[in-house]
This record gives sequence, structure tokens and C-alpha cells, in this order.
Amino acid sequence: MTIRDAFKLGLAIGVCSCPATAQEAAPGWVNEGPFVVDDDFSLSVPLESAAAKYYVDVTIEGRPLRFVLDTGSPSMIDSSIADELGLEVVGTNVGRNAHGAEVRTSIVQSNMELGGVTFQNVPIFAADFSRSEAAQCFIGDGVLGSEILPLCAWQIDVPDSTLRCNTRLSELEHVSEATRLGLYNFGYPHAPFLDVAFAKDAKSKAMFDTGSPSFFTISPPDFEGAKKSRAIADVKSGYGSLGASLGGQAPNSDQVRGELRSFDIGDLAIGRLGTVMRELPPSLIGSQFLDHFIVTLDFRSNAAYAEKYADIKRAKPPFGFSLGFEERVFVSLVWKDSQAERAGLRVGQTISSINGVATDLSCEGMQRAIEAMNGQRIEIAWDEGSATLGR
Repeated sequence: MTIRDAFKLGLAIGVCSCPATAQEAAPGWVNEGPFVVDDDFSLSVPLESAAAKYYVDVTIEGRPLRFVLDTGSPSMIDSSIADELGLEVVGTNVGRNAHGAEVRTSIVQSNMELGGVTFQNVPIFAADFSRSEAAQCFIGDGVLGSEILPLCAWQIDVPDSTLRCNTRLSELEHVSEATRLGLYNFGYPHAPFLDVAFAKDAKSKAMFDTGSPSFFTISPPDFEGAKKSRAIADVKSGYGSLGASLGGQAPNSDQVRGELRSFDIGDLAIGRLGTVMRELPPSLIGSQFLDHFIVTLDFRSNAAYAEKYADIKRAKPPFGFSLGFEERVFVSLVWKDSQAERAGLRVGQTISSINGVATDLSCEGMQRAIEAMNGQRIEIAWDEGSATLGR
């Protein structure tokens, strides 16, 4: 895991009926929208990529906003923007973030325009992004989430830098030659789930979560199932935090990663794949999947389509540590027997410079740190020393 895992929004809301979160009765705003007046519609909008996340432009109450595309989260907005726009609060929510911490939000309801199409009565979770420099940088103004996915067939085309939505699946390219996958909807907020397999007797379902920066992050139950089937090799341990979310930095704890000997998504054979165990179910298929496949999601036919455009290369050896952004740039996690540990890096150390440039918590500074962690070589310095690490 690298700095790409340092910030994940992650919000498991209390009204979701998916396996990890459930509530007996849904409030009224869940069923009031979103909807589009026209039965047939289509849109195509630019998709911007930055720091392992994807962004689109939306308009709310006439105001242009930049939202991160996150199929693993309900739609969200910075509460300060919601207040400025005068959006009516229709409810409140107590949920859990990606690390299990409690997060309280208000819920507003508004029309949202995307590519000339108006999605009406969209429930949007309003949260205070100002509590986290990382949230303000990597999320932007808000989140375009999963509750709008059932309204049409959505296609995420990274090579063409385009997000498409069409009520007529047959009119979309990159479908007829793609691999068809089963697609599951466990209710609001309609996060997409796909079949995954680690061995013949080790199968599960994983959320397709474009907000997660890895290719695949495995849940504790799936890890144990794969381990019992001897589907995991080269298990490594570490200590530290898996990242941050709106609830703050995840607490330090023992961490585990390994390599899946074989990994399939439905009928799509991925092969050997490194994975880190996350704190809670479900397992996540993340945004790195989009580095290799054009993905189309069509809940109406219970199908997803993945058209390959780039080969999956074996992951580069990790540097052995991760960074966190909270009041400073610091070491958030170190893997045992890694080059980072041998160089003297320890959890909690403040990093003063990366590749000769002083660290800072500006958005530019955090993005620069991300790019450095994705390179072949990195030079880091801290109060007690310095080190040059390579792959």
C-alpha cells in the first residue's frame, strides 16, 4: 500500500441494505429520488483523473461544482457549499466511515445537472470537509455517488477521459466485445457488487468502488477464506494506520497484506494480485481496475461489462511504508522486513522533505507526495535521518 491509500472518503450509511449496513425502515427521502423526467436520455461528460481519483463537473442550483466520482459512497457535498446554496435539510444520518468510526451528517435534497441531464430530488450527504486538508484537496466540492447508478447504464471510459450514461445500453460502445459480469444491487445507496473468486472453494462478492485507490482490497472474512483455500502467498505483517476519512485518521493497529495466487472477477481472469486486508467487509475492487478496463454498469439488466484496453502488469515492489496527512506529513504505516523499516522509518515520524522538496499540507504538496510515492525511487528525510528507497 502506498500514499494512494492515504485518503478514502468511505461512508457506510445507516439506511443501506447491503450486507455491511442495514436499518429496518428507510426514511422518506430514500424513495423520493433521484429520478429523471424523461424515460430515454443520455449524457457524455469529461472525466478528469488526478491522484488516483476521477472527477466530473456537476451543477447544483446554478453553481458549477467539481465532484469526485465514487461508486462506493452516496453523493456528498461540503456543508459550507450546501449552506451557501440554501439547500433544505431533509434528514440526518449516523453512519460509519471506511475504518468503522462514527460519522454524523445532515442530508439535503436537490436537483443535480450532469451533462445537460437533470437528476431530480437527489439525496446528498452534507459534511464538513474543512476538518481535513486531505478531504478538501482530494474530494473537491463533493461526491457523485452511487444512488444515481440504477437510472441508466453508466460507462467509465478512462482512455477517452469520458463518463457516459445512456438508458439504451445498445447505443454504448465498449459493450458488445466486453466480458459480461453479474451485477448486484443490495439497495440504497445502490453500490455495485461483483462476483470474485480466489479459488474454486473460495468465492465472494466485492464492491466496485471507484473511490478506493487500489486494484483490490480484501476484507477479513475473504482473507481468511482465501487463506484456508491456500489461495494467498507471501503474507506480510505491518503496523500503523490504513488511512484517513471524514472521521479522521484510522487508529494504528496490526496490518496484513499478501499475494493472491489467482483472482477472478466473474469470468474475468486477473491472475496473481497483491492485496491488503482492510478493517471491515466488504472487499473492494478499486480505481486501479479502471487503468486496464473500460467498465459499464447496467443495474437494469443486472450486468456489468469490462472491456480490456491495457495489460495488467505485476505490481512494482513497494517502498514498505505509507504517508498520512493530518496537521503534518507523517509515516502512517510501516511493513515489517521492508526496506523502509531497515532504513529506520517508524510510524508517527514527521517527514520533512521528499525528493529534496520540503513537505507541506497544501493540495499541491500532497499531490506531489503522491506522485513521488508512485515513482521508481524516492528520497525522504525526517528529524532522525534520511533514506533513498528504490523498487
